[in-house]
Amino acid sequence: MKNKISYKLIYQLLSFFLPFIVYVLTLAPTVTFIDSGELATVASKLGVAHPTGYPLFTVLGNLFTKIPIGDEVYRLNLMCAVFSSAALLMFFNLLVFMMTKLSLPDNSGNVRVKLPDQIYYNIALSSVLILAFSKTFWDSANAIEVYSLHSFFLVSNIYLFVKACNGSFNSTVQNEKYWLIFAFVLGLSFTNHLSTIFLSVGFLYLYFSVNGFSKISFKRILVLSVPFLLGYSFYFYLFIRADNPVLSWGYPDTFSSFWRHFTGKQFSVWMFSSFDNAGKQFSYFTKNYPAEFLYLPLIIAVPGLFLIFRESKKLFYFTLLLFGFCILYAVNYDIYDIDSYFLLAFIVTVVWTAFGFLFIVTKLKENTGPVSFAFFLICLLPLSLNYSKVDESKNYFVRDYTLNVFKSAPQNSVIFSTQWDFWVSSSIYQQYVKNIRPDLVIIDKELLRKSWYIHHIKIHYPEIYEKSKSEFEAYKNELLKFEENNTRYTSPKSETDRQDLVKIQTSFVNLLNSILDKNYGERNFFTTFEIEQDKNEKFGKDYIRIPQGLLIRYDKNRDYVDYTDPDFEYVVTNRDDYHHSFIMNAYFNSYLSRANYLMNFSKFDDAEKNVNKALEIKPNSPDALKLKQKVNQLRSIPK
Repeated sequence: MKNKISYKLIYQLLSFFLPFIVYVLTLAPTVTFIDSGELATVASKLGVAHPTGYPLFTVLGNLFTKIPIGDEVYRLNLMCAVFSSAALLMFFNLLVFMMTKLSLPDNSGNVRVKLPDQIYYNIALSSVLILAFSKTFWDSANAIEVYSLHSFFLVSNIYLFVKACNGSFNSTVQNEKYWLIFAFVLGLSFTNHLSTIFLSVGFLYLYFSVNGFSKISFKRILVLSVPFLLGYSFYFYLFIRADNPVLSWGYPDTFSSFWRHFTGKQFSVWMFSSFDNAGKQFSYFTKNYPAEFLYLPLIIAVPGLFLIFRESKKLFYFTLLLFGFCILYAVNYDIYDIDSYFLLAFIVTVVWTAFGFLFIVTKLKENTGPVSFAFFLICLLPLSLNYSKVDESKNYFVRDYTLNVFKSAPQNSVIFSTQWDFWVSSSIYQQYVKNIRPDLVIIDKELLRKSWYIHHIKIHYPEIYEKSKSEFEAYKNELLKFEENNTRYTSPKSETDRQDLVKIQTSFVNLLNSILDKNYGERNFFTTFEIEQDKNEKFGKDYIRIPQGLLIRYDKNRDYVDYTDPDFEYVVTNRDDYHHSFIMNAYFNSYLSRANYLMNFSKFDDAEKNVNKALEIKPNSPDALKLKQKVNQLRSIPK
């Protein structure tokens, strides 16, 4: 028995450390795209993150920031590698349990051939590695995001749930213990991510199909609500830290603000928005689903489904409902970074693949051992082909871009931007954790549409707030009406609705103009380029726009404004995904815009230098080549 335990322990350790070593090799060294900077700041300073707040993730993250390795964000990236590896360890245990001990009341008379333990362990470990190196799962292990912990909870909940269901038609004290642990862990998992709800349909089906619709079944649910609520009560963290001086998104210090925050009401506009959006997301899933595992594991999953159906229809329908409801619900969320919402479907797929491996070995009469070892070769497919796609070890794009934006602005400047994914989120970390350029006033124009953000500005930039106090208050009055009933504004039906829509739009533009006008002369005012592209909310009409670095300066001086181009640090990449392309285009356009400005003042040598820098990013760009030709033509014209 002791040897068996030791033997299994070796496989368990391998299921954790093999992926973990690879994850460390591909780990992001610093902040990355989207919410990385914000989440790192909140964890470092025990603040409140964007909805739904992620209190458990934040507290665990704070513990990891105490580890003396690298800086805070690296430690948090490392934390995600640990969580993902722990999820894989639990996944190994889940697969071994399902293949060797799971007994549901509908098992057919088919008796599977008993195999040596090592074969089960080989199947489970090879399946673990397939999941570990699938694109989305691996991606979530490389940088700070809540999905690594979410994966851990998804697998842990399934494991605890099937253990509790195992033979529960002959209820024992052991089963009840697992039910209580499961309920508590389920409550905790909801404090990390609300998409834990994806488990609901499959769990309800298996629970009642195993236990029946009896008084005992419903009484157990009532009892389980206690440990569930105990785990769920971790959300009280939001109340406790609502007055965090660094970042408290939504300031959930009242019941109404707390409710809005932990239910994620802010993002409800992207849920179930239209059949067209759902169809678009479903097409995205079906297109990318095979590439997650590089096809072969999906083929092996087919006989795995057949084996599960033959041996336990309840387990078959349970896994099918987990998979199906995840897809059905997730495709109705209209966001760009949707991949992580399919994690449950990917986990279930690899369960089917494991049973596919089991189907293969049960059909063999000899050489089952060597064949089970051969399954490890299959994980080399996603490992080798996904490595370059997910490798973040040299990803300094966001950090460099943020610091280059900082270089573009002189002391005490005001910067308006909507580039949350690319540098605004990162700037929170740089300013409040690393204390880099705390002099800058950075205002996210989109977040200005949230009443809590006005309070944030009042705390962090009191001079800005006081100078435009009347405009802030006038806009906030309209904004509170919007937040109370936003459908009046998105779909106005009456004349009053239309008038209120005009009021909030007007007060918003008035606020933007006020911040610009009342700080002009004391502070330099900048925007990023996308602000200029919004024609519906044009402000600062009396100002000219001057390209400076990655920013656009607002000025009333129509003469040439001298400016030394900063020495930007960045790496040119050919990665053509949305986020990397955006940053490369930002550099490219900043050089061309500056070249155009310089050319208008006959600064031809400097203009050509900027065009050449643009051509380093896009060597064959027609716009850059055409501008270079124009510079040379104008230079040749006699003065």
